[in-house]
Amino acid sequence: MSDRLVTDVSVSSRPITESPLTERQWVRRGELLEAARRVFERDGYHAATVSSIVQLAGLSQGAFYLYFGDKKAVFAALQEEMATLLRRRIYWATRDESDPARRLEAGLNAYFEFYDEYRNWMRRLTVEGLGIDESFEARQVQLYETLAGGFAPTLGELGVRVPAVAAAALIGMAAQVAYWKHYQSQDGSSITAATLARACASLFLHGAASIQASQPEGDANA
Repeated sequence: MSDRLVTDVSVSSRPITESPLTERQWVRRGELLEAARRVFERDGYHAATVSSIVQLAGLSQGAFYLYFGDKKAVFAALQEEMATLLRRRIYWATRDESDPARRLEAGLNAYFEFYDEYRNWMRRLTVEGLGIDESFEARQVQLYETLAGGFAPTLGELGVRVPAVAAAALIGMAAQVAYWKHYQSQDGSSITAATLARACASLFLHGAASIQASQPEGDANA
């Protein structure tokens, strides 16, 4: 079932160094990326500095420049790494699901779980990152196109006549719903990823009237 949903799980980002990285160097690069994500989330892109990144990582500026040319380069690499992680999450969540309706819901659930885990990064990327450079926006457009392309065959199996258009709308809806949950809704934190996935899948398959009211997780008496 490798052709279902997202199948591109390769890491596209590459270090500046021409020679292949050793295992230890990959670890160091990963530490810098993790530190960069936390700094960008905390300070924003414009206020973030290479000094603050290496300080948080516990490494030297010389180590930073072994892998990345500047702040823009580490942001781009981080954007690619996070996109790859999201594609992998959706791929592994759906690869063994033969029923297309359950596969659709599983893919959406993986998306919303990713957003829950990395909400601060997603907010920075949405409200600030895409306006920094056209290449950053292009990478995000490519990610959405990849995700939509992965969902389109499943929607086709479900009888959608124009699956490409429907898949693009599905990804747009999922992104907006996730944004609403985390940054606009006063009680969004009580809504689980699974609840959102069921609601979005039901909306696409059966219409808005089919969405069931749900109770906050753990409230058995609601």
